[in-house]
Amino acid sequence: MKTLFVVAAAAEIVMLLALYWSGRKHVRAGLLRPYRGPVTLLRELRAAMIIPVTGDSPAMRAGLESLLAQDYPNLRYVLVTRDEADPATAFVRELVGSRGDAVHLASGPASRCGQKNHNLLAGVAHVGDTAETLIFCDSTHVARPDLARLLIEPLAGGRAVLSGGFHRVVPLDGRVSTIGMLLVNMVLHSLQSIRAITQPWGGAMAICRKTFEEYGVAKVWAGNIVDDFSLGPHLAKRGIRAWPVAEACLSTPLKDVPVGYWRDWLTRQLLYLKFCTPEMWLGSIVVVLLFVVPPVLAVFGALGAVSGQAGAWWLAGAFAYAAAFAGVGLAFRRLSPRMVGAWAWTKGFFVTPLMTAWCYLLTWTTSTMNWRGIAYKVTWGGRVVEVLRSES
Repeated sequence: MKTLFVVAAAAEIVMLLALYWSGRKHVRAGLLRPYRGPVTLLRELRAAMIIPVTGDSPAMRAGLESLLAQDYPNLRYVLVTRDEADPATAFVRELVGSRGDAVHLASGPASRCGQKNHNLLAGVAHVGDTAETLIFCDSTHVARPDLARLLIEPLAGGRAVLSGGFHRVVPLDGRVSTIGMLLVNMVLHSLQSIRAITQPWGGAMAICRKTFEEYGVAKVWAGNIVDDFSLGPHLAKRGIRAWPVAEACLSTPLKDVPVGYWRDWLTRQLLYLKFCTPEMWLGSIVVVLLFVVPPVLAVFGALGAVSGQAGAWWLAGAFAYAAAFAGVGLAFRRLSPRMVGAWAWTKGFFVTPLMTAWCYLLTWTTSTMNWRGIAYKVTWGGRVVEVLRSES
């Protein structure tokens, strides 16, 4: 057991340090290089931003207002809701108003894919061939004024046909669940710096319209549960990876996050992994074991030492592991967009791996994805086999 504990604990610490070291510059870039006004591109592509919208909340309103204030010239906006019953519809119509550069669409209920995908495809169809570049953004994150420009720049420069940003949680309190959501997003953000595994994120991505059509993205989305997790692997198989744009990072202010919300959100992210890239989902078992084995052995070993059932070595080993793990956590704290107290941060850092393991376990028990009041039965590849709506 001692050998297992030492090996697993060392592997976990090394893995986390490697992630921090490889991703720190990418994560911090957006913080260190804030918006400083419009920058001229080598060439300006005709672009349209398609935004799927549902629900109604202060976060959504703030997000939409920021997206509609982009500094990119002649950018067209297409905001898509499901139907008249969607709480977002009235507000979106009010927001669009008489703007000549924005339009609202009602896509209707989805029957073969996720509602978000259905909304996006309605937007793409509306844009037609009037745009050379399609930008897709979520509505619940606050964007800097040059987000569209940042996403289009690598496409305009010929360096890529697909670009992606990310989003960062801005913690407005030190609640464990708030810090937990921040940390999960931070880890995923750090992974974007590794080009071999870079994935586009639906919250901020741009793609050449020609690429979208030539590689049949619409057909993939029309039967899938999610946009980014399906688009990334589909194009990666054809040698196309997203160009990560560090500065194209949206902000998500959070506070008073219920533990249940954190659990459901994290389980949903892991279910996307299960359905769309099952090989990565299965491979994640190794990471989950590294998250679970060291703390469990440390706790039981220390309890055994205190009760006289194990040697005093376990007390020293558990303390050394806890100190090392806390130290790694404080290193990640330097990447937070807003400083959080060391104790609150450390609590969140210790709990997050365990919550991740629990949510990963939950993904083994279901083939149904629940999102925004709709349940989707999903099979391998992220393909939707049935959409279940509760009668209201």
